[in-house]
Amino acid sequence: MVYVGRVTYGLARQRPAEIEGWPERRAPAERYAALMGKGGAVRWEAGLYLAGAAVAGAAALSDRIPLQREWGRIAFAPYAAGAVLALLLSLTWRRLRAPHRTRARLVLAVAVLAGAALLPMALEVWWRARDGFQGHVQSEVLVIEGSAQALVSGLDPYAASFASGPLGTWPAGTAGHVPYLPGMFLFGLPRALAGPGPFTDARLAFALASLAVAFAALWLAKPPPGRGLTAMLVVLALPTGARYMAGGGDDVTVLSLLLFSLVLMRRREPGAAGIAAGLAAVIKQTAWPLLPFLVIAARDRAGRPAARKTLAALSVVIVPVVLPFLVWNPTAFVEDVILFPLGLARQPTLAASPSPGSLVAEALPVPKVVVAGALLLIVLLAAAYLAFVRSPTDARGAAERTALVLLLAILLATAGRFGYLLYPIGLFAWARLVLVPEPGGSISGTPQTWTLRWSASREGARAAKGSGL
Repeated sequence: MVYVGRVTYGLARQRPAEIEGWPERRAPAERYAALMGKGGAVRWEAGLYLAGAAVAGAAALSDRIPLQREWGRIAFAPYAAGAVLALLLSLTWRRLRAPHRTRARLVLAVAVLAGAALLPMALEVWWRARDGFQGHVQSEVLVIEGSAQALVSGLDPYAASFASGPLGTWPAGTAGHVPYLPGMFLFGLPRALAGPGPFTDARLAFALASLAVAFAALWLAKPPPGRGLTAMLVVLALPTGARYMAGGGDDVTVLSLLLFSLVLMRRREPGAAGIAAGLAAVIKQTAWPLLPFLVIAARDRAGRPAARKTLAALSVVIVPVVLPFLVWNPTAFVEDVILFPLGLARQPTLAASPSPGSLVAEALPVPKVVVAGALLLIVLLAAAYLAFVRSPTDARGAAERTALVLLLAILLATAGRFGYLLYPIGLFAWARLVLVPEPGGSISGTPQTWTLRWSASREGARAAKGSGL
């Protein structure tokens, strides 16, 4: 007769005892280590570099923005070379020692980051300082720098017009609206205070902030060996990061702050996580979808819910930064920060990309504001379901749910940008590569229950019982 047994172990940072005949359950880090030993990770990275080369080549040939075409021409060679070198590295993988493997992957990733992200950005910054802004900077940089200049001059950036400056050659909507939150003005202050020059370009400030915050997040997270490197590639070196650093870079900075807040949340530091997320939230609206999931999933060192502490930290950052500008001119603030990005202002936004939401808005014989409201309701209902019915309990769950909500919002937005896909891609990659359980399946040292089932004969069951199990 066959008996089915059930044994439960309360463990803290331990694997279940290995008993002969029981199925082995490897931790994610161990499975990844096994893959690494066979060179699977570097082959995967070769595929990522190859995909980057394809995106860069397509941008060089067909992108409607001249700066992005230039980025594609510069970045294609680093991506292609990275793919070839990664494949060569995979062929010699077994003959290399572990430290040499890691070092080779790191050198290759840094070289691709420098060639595909930092070099194009530096060249565009230099060309702008030498030849002028035409073709060497995107409108968001001019808006940010102009907003900072208006603020330094004592004017409300949301009520100011930039038509008399470089933005005068752009459509009226771009020259008359600031679709960002006040924290964005910080990155335009160097140019507003020190004047024009290559070192006061807002893109340099965005790049420095993105690199510093992203690498600090990886250092604190201490992901399994090799996974952090792949995460860095997705966030910074691949077109999901590199392409946008050349033209502006604000989205990469916001994403880096969100990832940093998730690492702090994983470390059970709800106050610090709230402050980091609050910094992202006062820069751009794209950070806000993470906030409710962060509050719901927050835990303190003892594993107790810490929603109040996280919410208080968010408020300490957001309220004093945003409220003064809202009170200064409520009409202008709502017009620029809410209506214009949604495509509901009097003048259209250049950020609109073809999407299911925009196609629906154009096809239905009803006012666009009604369609936008209905689609927004769908996104909010999905977010509410993921927040309150399928509630996250840790940083990984918060990141994955935010990625899903952002992906749905991008698809249904009546005035969205496909460039915003860097947020769900980065968040999902971070969740799977960085926010992984530590060995033993525990994130913060709290006991975890393991349940194992096995089949045995009557004699085997008696032997197990006699052993104290």
